[in-house]
Amino acid sequence: MKTKFLTAALLLLFVGFVQKLSAEPLLGFKVSKTGEDWIGTANATFQVNDKVNVNAELDSTGYLELGAGYGQMLGRVYAEAFTSYGRAENVDIYDLGIFAGTALSAKVLVFASSSHQWRETKGFPVMELELFDQREWKNSIGASYDPIGWLKLSYTFKHDRLLEGGGWLLVENDNISSHEFMITAKPKWVEPYLKYVYGEHRVRPGEPVTNESTVELGVNFKF
Repeated sequence: MKTKFLTAALLLLFVGFVQKLSAEPLLGFKVSKTGEDWIGTANATFQVNDKVNVNAELDSTGYLELGAGYGQMLGRVYAEAFTSYGRAENVDIYDLGIFAGTALSAKVLVFASSSHQWRETKGFPVMELELFDQREWKNSIGASYDPIGWLKLSYTFKHDRLLEGGGWLLVENDNISSHEFMITAKPKWVEPYLKYVYGEHRVRPGEPVTNESTVELGVNFKF
């Protein structure tokens, strides 16, 4: 309970600080279901200027993540370097990577990302694990299609490789892959979406790997 209170307080302080810097906040809420487990998440992204953004997430397990990105157009390609730090009761996560995307037409966008992630795991309550570190190489590639002005369909393939440290929790495989399908409605200020993920993946960064499918329902608010 104390950890969740501290993470919530940190998030409120962070949001209050960046709101003074940003004129274009993007707020979102989502609920994910895997098997019998539900996780709720609130997130906020603030565009500090035309190149720099900062973001924060807090979920119902107490996991807090703070991040930042620096992006710009390189010809027809948008490229963004990003970094983040996440903290839960049992794990600290550091991430450093790059995202790139380009429009093939007025309706089709392709994108990819690659990042290096360091995880310091402290052990889970039901498992007697010693403190150990993991390094993971995380990659994704995908595309989105806007068939009509207010609707977007997207698909993303993700592949994560364990480079160093203990084996994947719950799934004995140093290479895991997943498929993500998403439908997003795009009215002017609100963007509800439905996401379906299958394959070996983490529902949230602070959770162990699962091979059960995940359904996620969320909404983003643009101001």
